[in-house]
Amino acid sequence: MCAHKNAEARKRIEAAGATLMPLPPYSPGLDPIERMWSKIKEHLRDTKARTQQTLDEAIAHALATVTPQDARAWFSASGNPTCQN
Repeated sequence: MCAHKNAEARKRIEAAGATLMPLPPYSPGLDPIERMWSKIKEHLRDTKARTQQTLDEAIAHALATVTPQDARAWFSASGNPTCQN
């Protein structure tokens, strides 16, 4: 049995003052990392790098385009209650 579905585990978690928040089934559309990779891949497709050097430069530039604001938005869109700012 899964630990989070165990009645005794739930009782102990709640007794400690914590709230049990089961995760939803996996959905790539709600996974913040998938949104980040989507942005990176879009940038790489746009650059059309054809040599190792240009690919390396394109990857570095693509990674640099990911901002803290992006990360907050992706986590917020995924329903993460800690990132609603």
